[in-house]
Amino acid sequence: MRNTLRKWYRRMLCLTLALCVGLSSCVVFAVSEETQNKIDQTEEEKAAAEEEKAAAEEEQSSLNSAKEEMEKYLEQLTSQANSLNEQVALLEEELEVKEAEVAAKEEEVAQAEAALEEQYADMKTRIQYMYENGQNTVLSYMLALLTGGITDMLNQVEYAVSINEYDRDMLENYKVSKAALEQQYAELQDEQEALELLKTETEEKKQQVATQQASTGSKISSYNSQLAELEEEITDIDELIEQKTALLNELIAQAEAEEEAARIAAAQSAASSMSGTVIVGDANISRETITLSDYEILLLAAMIYCEAGGESAEGQLAVGYVIMNRLRSSLYPSTLEGVLRQSKQFEPVSSGRFDLVLQAEQDDTITNIVTESCWNAARTVINGTSNVGDSLFFRTWSPVPSLITNLQNNNVPYWIIGAHVFYYYWTSYSTSSSSSDSESEEADDDTDADEDTE
Repeated sequence: MRNTLRKWYRRMLCLTLALCVGLSSCVVFAVSEETQNKIDQTEEEKAAAEEEKAAAEEEQSSLNSAKEEMEKYLEQLTSQANSLNEQVALLEEELEVKEAEVAAKEEEVAQAEAALEEQYADMKTRIQYMYENGQNTVLSYMLALLTGGITDMLNQVEYAVSINEYDRDMLENYKVSKAALEQQYAELQDEQEALELLKTETEEKKQQVATQQASTGSKISSYNSQLAELEEEITDIDELIEQKTALLNELIAQAEAEEEAARIAAAQSAASSMSGTVIVGDANISRETITLSDYEILLLAAMIYCEAGGESAEGQLAVGYVIMNRLRSSLYPSTLEGVLRQSKQFEPVSSGRFDLVLQAEQDDTITNIVTESCWNAARTVINGTSNVGDSLFFRTWSPVPSLITNLQNNNVPYWIIGAHVFYYYWTSYSTSSSSSDSESEEADDDTDADEDTE
């Protein structure tokens, strides 16, 4: 278990340190504690604001969904209200027609009632007349028999009977007609009442829908108010995030400036003991073909990554060519690993970062650290044409511009590619305008490893 933890810790250490391309030496170019604390605090405040914004946007999305549902429901209610309005209008038209029919039927019933009463009155009048004039009595019949004979008596009897039958038939007919009219009138009244009831129910439904419409509209208005408040809140949060981002950028720039100042101070300190002496490099660099093993290509790619992982492809090639020039030179070890591990030459070796990258690259559990461009550079420089001639040295040049002046004054060929300057012969530099020449020792040279690029 303890061995497993150690392996895990070692892998994590390899991964962490190997990724630190910008860290070129054991010297830590520190940011001030105050600046770092401000950066940490600002990052926390920005993260908190972003979380608050995410929560507000989630609530906004939920409210929008609820509002959309209410708007759909309101559309349904509006459609239903329009349909009920149409139904009420149709019922009112039918009621007008039905009321006219009822009124007309009521008039017919009244007329039938009047006709019935008239027929009844006429019948009573005729009966009274016949009675008062002696008709329809036994005495009148006997008198007719004596005066006119049996024929007159029968005719009188038949006349009286026909009159009575006529009156009864007419009276019965009027009664039947009146009853039929009254039945029709009752049915029309029932239909009218049914229409009125249906109209009342429809208007009640219409009122219910109107109430629901008002309630739904109120909810939508409430959602709109909440959404407006959330929109303002999100806008305020966005402004806060922008402020924190701007502040964070300022603090990061300040931290970078502090690191750069520390880096320059370190370079100036290292340069204080150097002179402007130029040492001529090996003019007889071998041009023979060199074959490297897979492991040696890994060594070369790892060093290119450590020294120029953040540089352009041209800058990575230039570092590779300097290494291959040294391998071909009689002034340096005859093996690639000997060149790379020569004392005080390549800073990543002395800092341990080079070995950490190698270890990480050979560990199957760690994702590849060395970039594809560094691998391509390592394969290209083996037998390629150098983009920096026979340069044997390189270093970062921005902290010590006097180095360029010294190279120019001593007619030393050089190339500036990205953050590095590549040159044929070793030359020291000074941070002061007047520096005395003194003997320098090539073994102490760290101009190719004093600083790396990120």
